[in-house]
Amino acid sequence: MKKKTFQSTMWLYAAAIAGYIGIFAGSTPYGWSSPVLPLYKLDDSPLFITDAEGAWIASAFLLGNGIGPLISIVLSRYTGRKMLLLAASLPWFVGWAMIIFARSAWELLVSRIISGLGTGLSFSVLPMYLGEIAPAKNRGIILTMITMSQRLAVLFSYAICPFLSIQTSALISLVLPIPFVCCFIWLPESPYHWMRRGCSEEAAKSLAAFRGTTNIQAELQIIEKSVSEECAHSGGLRELFCVRGNAKSMSIGLALRLFQQCSGNQAIMMYSQMIFDQANVQLEGKYLTIIVGAIQVIGTILCTLFVDRLGRRPALLFSAIGSMITTSTVAVYFHLQHLNVSTSSIEWLPATGCMLYVVCFCCGYAPLPTTMNGEMFPTNVKSLACAINVSFANFTGFIVGKSYQVISDSIGIHIAFWIFTFCNLCGSVFIYLWMPETKGKTLQEIQEEFHCKKSGNQVT
Repeated sequence: MKKKTFQSTMWLYAAAIAGYIGIFAGSTPYGWSSPVLPLYKLDDSPLFITDAEGAWIASAFLLGNGIGPLISIVLSRYTGRKMLLLAASLPWFVGWAMIIFARSAWELLVSRIISGLGTGLSFSVLPMYLGEIAPAKNRGIILTMITMSQRLAVLFSYAICPFLSIQTSALISLVLPIPFVCCFIWLPESPYHWMRRGCSEEAAKSLAAFRGTTNIQAELQIIEKSVSEECAHSGGLRELFCVRGNAKSMSIGLALRLFQQCSGNQAIMMYSQMIFDQANVQLEGKYLTIIVGAIQVIGTILCTLFVDRLGRRPALLFSAIGSMITTSTVAVYFHLQHLNVSTSSIEWLPATGCMLYVVCFCCGYAPLPTTMNGEMFPTNVKSLACAINVSFANFTGFIVGKSYQVISDSIGIHIAFWIFTFCNLCGSVFIYLWMPETKGKTLQEIQEEFHCKKSGNQVT
């Protein structure tokens, strides 16, 4: 029994850890813009970029993130989850190499889009892969750790980029995907993918490897039944948006992504150093940014520890309400500053507000939309649904990131944070009224609930 438990833990968590390494490698560009863009204004910079160019460069990564999942829709017809995740590493190598040798702003812009292609691809495929290989009892923590890897990567960029040359930090980031490729190439494909391809023997081998036992017939029959029922339908856009259960899952997924991206995270993550510098905080912005990165990790750890105990819905509700309160405090500070009211006695407020916002965001909004992407959709539309969700999130993030700089420069930073506060209020109402709970349920049970089924029969 101990040997089987060890084998199960070894293969299942080896796959998860390898995936996390890939997410870490692909997420360092998220934190790159905040500490590095100011370096392009120094005298020893390889090129000079304006604030307008910097806003485009910072946001371009999210544009690539939005395109990457759309590529996965086409490629998923010909290859499995594993090969798509391995293919995602190629744009990371190209993107970082371009930054090392870049001598113009447009080269930086293109490099960020290319890097984003790989990251968007990995964020759309890895939740599907891990959601299909993980048992229901610990699927939540395994999927939530994807965001932990992202937050660690952001902290990594915050911590090293301000203190190294632009080329050196890019070279270090270029090396990071290598361990991912070397580890992930040896791991099995998802049993759901094999079953959908009609390869039941390969599906059995994959499931046996992840469970560490050959006593898998009961679970294998559940997978086969689930895939057979789901693949009886076309699995296209019509299936995704016209079937009631799928449309409900899609509406919830897109709404969560919308509120996630409009909550203020993109502004704080991409422009945190500039925000702190504008707030006249005594501690240098680059050090406060590192603190914010560390708090992001702590907040995600808290969510990871409690997501399978408290459930998705309570964590999301806490995150939305907490984000609303904290962004409103930052908005109040900058609004007072805009009105020329003395803020010398509350200079601690924006830094504290941003840090508390990060804790609230990481306890729900950050990881759980990704977690639920791997849970809410049936196999026949999962690739398409996850790709659309991730693309929508990143295109929205691109718009938020770009418009934040425009609004801050033309109207005022306080207006941007008041908009974030309003969006968080709307998100709180949505989660309270319409958010379902998926904690502790198998993928089959979740589909039966969304499609209003009992014992395999749909209620009409």
